[in-house]
Amino acid sequence: MKKTSFVLFFVLLLLIMSCSSVLASAVMKLGIEPGGDLSTKIGGYMLGYGVEPGISVAGEYLWNFNETLQAGAGIEYQLVRNVKSLDAGFSFIPLYGMVKVKAPLSTDLNTYFTGKVGYNYLSLDERVEGFDYGGGLYYGLGVGIDLNSKYLLEAEYSVNKGELGYILKQPFDYAKFRLAFGYKF
Repeated sequence: MKKTSFVLFFVLLLLIMSCSSVLASAVMKLGIEPGGDLSTKIGGYMLGYGVEPGISVAGEYLWNFNETLQAGAGIEYQLVRNVKSLDAGFSFIPLYGMVKVKAPLSTDLNTYFTGKVGYNYLSLDERVEGFDYGGGLYYGLGVGIDLNSKYLLEAEYSVNKGELGYILKQPFDYAKFRLAFGYKF
């Protein structure tokens, strides 16, 4: 399953990068997540864990509606990250729709705001066996700056939701802050 999702991600990423047209743009991003928070409910108790730093790769395809508004879709692949104090790892693969709005009064800085919402697939490390799991809602808010016609920097807060359990699935939520460097095609 993990190999299939990895191959599917890169096929979709190549498709996004090869489909750019005059009114649209493709962006590839490399993200660094300095850490995050994982929460889950086990036996009726809400438990929280810290998550070790991680890396993600994303591809986005945006259409220009006017000078200040772009909308599109994207996919992100999070490399496996480990839960602190546990011998377990996980990753999410979100598929999302997004909106990018140029910040008011930012003619010299080229700053913008982003909003994302979609569905993400949860994948567990092979060291975790016997759990039934599933994906869930993904959403995020961010701010960025276009450095020039090819590069951008972005900061984003996002939440990945999933389900995990033996018989009855419980919430499995991962909240993180991400710094990303992007290249526009």
